[in-house]
Amino acid sequence: MKKLISIGLLFNATILFSQEMVKYQVNEEISYQVPESFVVMSEGDRLQKFVSAREPLAMHSSQDREVNFGVNWNPMQWIDGDEEIIYGFYKASIQSMFDQVEFLQDEVKEVNGRKFIVFEFIGSLTSENAFSGTKSSRTYSYIQYTAYNGQVLLFNFGCKARLMGQWQSAAREIMNSVKVKKK
Repeated sequence: MKKLISIGLLFNATILFSQEMVKYQVNEEISYQVPESFVVMSEGDRLQKFVSAREPLAMHSSQDREVNFGVNWNPMQWIDGDEEIIYGFYKASIQSMFDQVEFLQDEVKEVNGRKFIVFEFIGSLTSENAFSGTKSSRTYSYIQYTAYNGQVLLFNFGCKARLMGQWQSAAREIMNSVKVKKK
């Protein structure tokens, strides 16, 4: 009986967390799929959550605003074939933003015929404040970088680490659906 209940709970959890995916087209060259329940982030939400000198190409959020996915670009010059050099730069940048980083994926790989630098990780950050004491936060992130018209195009999925079990498969599905055509 316990086995039957366990199987039933597992089946219900799979149905609850499996998401219907829909295609989103940024422009003629860039597309991906996101969960149907995601909404395009408003300008107000973007400004409140993310500080950036450049307007992102696209930003999506779960309805509860706990999970985010975005597409942005960086004017850093990048030529196809520079992946190994750029890889080291971005890995060091990620490591400097957190007190501790646990990499789940850390590689250069091909996705839909294009090379991407891929970092999937849990980052921990502890901050101390004289008024509120010590606070620590853990985030789950999945980031992909690729060359695009001589610049860097990045895809970023993020949520609190406590939500990773619920969202990791969706993050991987989104990232594996990314298509960037050559101009």
